[in-house]
Amino acid sequence: MSNNKIKITFWGASPIIFIITILLAIPIIIINYFYKTIFEINFISYNKIVILAIILLSIGVPCYIYTVKIIKNAFIEEKLITNNIFSICRNPLFAIVIFFILPGILLFFKSWLLLAIPFVLYLIFKIFISREEKLLEDKFGQDFTNYKKSTPTIFPMVWKFKR
Repeated sequence: MSNNKIKITFWGASPIIFIITILLAIPIIIINYFYKTIFEINFISYNKIVILAIILLSIGVPCYIYTVKIIKNAFIEEKLITNNIFSICRNPLFAIVIFFILPGILLFFKSWLLLAIPFVLYLIFKIFISREEKLLEDKFGQDFTNYKKSTPTIFPMVWKFKR
C-alpha cells in the first residue's frame, strides 16, 4: 500500500534526534571538562582503550556506510527494506551509532561520563522514532506492521539475519 501524499524524508527523524542529543550532550561535555579526573577511566591502560575504540569504529563506520547505501536505494525506489541489516533491527543506523561509532569516538577521551552520551541518544531516539514509524506504517501498511511485529526497534537480533 503506497500513499503518494505521505512524504518521508531520506533522513527521517534523525536530524531532530541528533540535534536534541547534541544539546543535551553539551552540559555533559562541560561537566566532564571541569571534572575530568573524577570521570577518568583509569583502571585500564589507554592503549587498550584505543584498541577497543578502533575495533568499534572499524565495525561501525563500514556498517554505517553500507546501511546508508541500502537506505538510499530503497528511498529512491520507495520500497520497504526488511532484509540484510534491516532483518535484525528496524533502525540499524541508530544501532550502529549508539553501539559502535559514538562509543568508539568517546573512548578516546577516557571518560565514563562521556560514555553516557550514547544512552542519551538512545532515550531521545525512543521518544522520537515513533513518529517516523507511524509515517512508515501509513506508507507501507500491513507490510510495515508485520515487519514491526517481528523485528526489534534497535537491539539487533543477529540470528534473524536474512539476505
